[in-house]
Amino acid sequence: MQSEIGDLYHVSYRRLVAQVYAFTTDLTEAQDAVQEAFARALARRGQLRDVDAPEAWLRTVAVNIVRRRWRRKQLLNTILLRERPLAKMLQEAPEPDRADLRDALATLPKNYREVIVLHYLADLPVDEVAAILEVPVGTVKSRLSRGREALKGLLDDVEAPPLDRVRQRADRIRTNRRVAQTSAALAVVFATAIGFFALRPPPLTPLDKPTPSPSVLTFAGSGLIIRSVHEPSSVPDLPGDIVELNVDGENILRTSADVYAKSGDGGEHWEILPGYTRRDRPPWGGEVWPQALTDRPWVFPRATALGVWWAQTSTADGRMAFAFSADPGNSASWATVPLDVPAGRANATVAGDKVIAIVGHRLYFVTETGFQLVSENPNMPIVHGDPIMLPDGRLLVAAGASEWFFTENMGATWTLADSGLRNVGELRATRDGYVAIDFLRTGWVLISDNGLVWHKLPIR
Repeated sequence: MQSEIGDLYHVSYRRLVAQVYAFTTDLTEAQDAVQEAFARALARRGQLRDVDAPEAWLRTVAVNIVRRRWRRKQLLNTILLRERPLAKMLQEAPEPDRADLRDALATLPKNYREVIVLHYLADLPVDEVAAILEVPVGTVKSRLSRGREALKGLLDDVEAPPLDRVRQRADRIRTNRRVAQTSAALAVVFATAIGFFALRPPPLTPLDKPTPSPSVLTFAGSGLIIRSVHEPSSVPDLPGDIVELNVDGENILRTSADVYAKSGDGGEHWEILPGYTRRDRPPWGGEVWPQALTDRPWVFPRATALGVWWAQTSTADGRMAFAFSADPGNSASWATVPLDVPAGRANATVAGDKVIAIVGHRLYFVTETGFQLVSENPNMPIVHGDPIMLPDGRLLVAAGASEWFFTENMGATWTLADSGLRNVGELRATRDGYVAIDFLRTGWVLISDNGLVWHKLPIR
């Protein structure tokens, strides 16, 4: 059986990665999911013997791993409905040296991508795909044929890692299963022993720390380094997507399902906070916001080196403005600097004694004495979250189609980061540094104290 799986591994690995990659649009996640599927097959020896189509079984396991990591989101709808800039239909298939699979899928018209995902990845028969999309069966077959031609030959340079690495992973799965079974048995004995006593339930639900493995995956590009957790498959999930970190000025995160979790050791362990109610406190302390900041779409979570706090607000005549104060608890101490644009939401950060604000295709410097229009670029990317002023003088943003962008001349020109950095949702400043939300577009959170070196939190 070992040799059979070994043969299947070397024959099917690249093909499975390509198919799962079409689902995730992230090569690292696809490779990890396929390796995990093979490891599970090895961990349960004999499981594939009764399977008529082992490759289809492995693909289903890998896709289910991806679905679980995306925390029961409607993954299929996300893939099918996500808006991306699309070019016209390919005249010829992209070659491996010109485009990766994600770029090819983004280039394909949406209707071709739909049938590929539904038929090959969701394992739906052609007639069912036709019923879902409300098109004739012949149309589905035609789109599948064109889609196959467009994807042919991509990722041919993806090499399967040594099978011994997958076997080590299988050994960890078997070990974890034995530990879980032993723990369950002990839990039954313990519950029986204490059944006559009334125990008060603990106020916090612990989330276990993931089990380390020998290696740590590192992403790098454009002068940035992103260090992953040891073993992504063992990282605990929270319900929903992690959408906020540093809630109430503490090391608390919030998910889209309104679940809160707190860490007391810098992110190594997390505990769910049942029934937690946020208090919307100012970052400088105290419980009440000053009346001067009733309109505050953006507040920088820490003071400048000179002790000045900055927030965004608006003027009485409907213009965007930034407010500043060295005595933030006192409404009378806040002064405003109005900009020449209507009130709205800017993407802003504090660098030195000034605010760097991106409003549409304009970049401003805002100081206590006024504002300066620094650059106006119609090609400025659409920014998600806060910009980050890096120690090397570049401005970093999350923008466009979940990508990292830099500018070395304050918005006059922008450079797309190296592809090794992978996708990111948005960047936010926190009390202690910066946070990247939805890394890899699968719910991971990155933290950094300077914007150059990032670390994954072992939770998603």
